[in-house]
Amino acid sequence: MLDIEKIKKRASELYGEAGRKMRQYTPESFSKEKKFVNAVVISLVLMTLADEVVETEEVVASLDMLKDIDEINDLDMVQQAIELYEMHIEELSAVVGNKIKWTIAVAKLLAEVAKVKPYPEYSVMIGNLLDYIANADGRLDPLEVEMKDKILEAVK
Repeated sequence: MLDIEKIKKRASELYGEAGRKMRQYTPESFSKEKKFVNAVVISLVLMTLADEVVETEEVVASLDMLKDIDEINDLDMVQQAIELYEMHIEELSAVVGNKIKWTIAVAKLLAEVAKVKPYPEYSVMIGNLLDYIANADGRLDPLEVEMKDKILEAVK
């Protein structure tokens, strides 16, 4: 006998997963502002996990930053940006111990960040955000410096 509640619950889970996957990648038709929002979120995720550890100070600083950026507020995308940040943190955290999966995941995210390359006005802002997040825990790890360089290379 079919359990309708189980079916509804599973359908809801699959729908939610599909929605997260669809938000993960920036359609080329997105405006430059939405590409910027996506690049900022991904950059913050990459910096948060640059040293392969999720630190509370960096997460709090990232979430605060997402709430304070005018472009995100102007587009009324604060909640979406936070959800996207959380999704990417979860997905990247899941591959931390696997060098190959980590490298592939980071490369995919850097490719997404690179979509703002045609808009050089955003690279300075992203660079400043990276410095802020990298120093949020009170120390600058060499892996954070390396990740910052990769992100800046992707946007310039």
